[in-house]
Amino acid sequence: MSVPDGSENASPGGPTTQPRAAGPRESLSIGELAKRARVSPRTIRFYEEVGILPTPERTEGGTRRYPENYVFYLEGTKIFKDLGFSLDEIAEVAQFALTRESPSERTRELLHDKIYQLERRVRVLKKLQSLVSEATKGNSSDSELDASLFGWISTSDVSDE
Repeated sequence: MSVPDGSENASPGGPTTQPRAAGPRESLSIGELAKRARVSPRTIRFYEEVGILPTPERTEGGTRRYPENYVFYLEGTKIFKDLGFSLDEIAEVAQFALTRESPSERTRELLHDKIYQLERRVRVLKKLQSLVSEATKGNSSDSELDASLFGWISTSDVSDE
C-alpha cells in the first residue's frame, strides 16, 4: 500500500468511533475537508484505512461526509508526524484519544518513550539556540562560530545532550 505523502505504512483497520463535535456539526465533503486541513483527499482516505481517522458517515449515495472537527485530527496527525511518530503510532494514539478508554500498556510505553525522545530533542534545540545566540552577538569571528556550532555537533553525543 503506498502512502500518499511519503510516510511509512501502517496497519489497516481504524477506529469507528466518531470524534466528539465541539458545537454544531457541519458536514464536509472530502474535498472541503482536504482543503481546510491542507492535505489531499487521497491522504484522508489512506488515514481512514490505517486507523488514524474514524470511518466517516456516508450519504445514501455513498458519499463520505465528515464532521468539521476532523480538521483537528488531520492537523494533529501532521504535528505527530513532524515529531517523529510513525503512522502506526499515530493510529494507536488516535484510537486512545477517540475512545477515551484507559491506555493499554503498549500505548503507555509508546507515550513514555516519545516523551523521553521529545525531551531529548528540546535539550538539543536549547543548546543549539544558545550557541546560535552567542554567535549572533558579534563577539566571535567566523572561524570561532564554525568551531562552536559545528564542533559541538561533531564532538557531542547529540542524543544524550
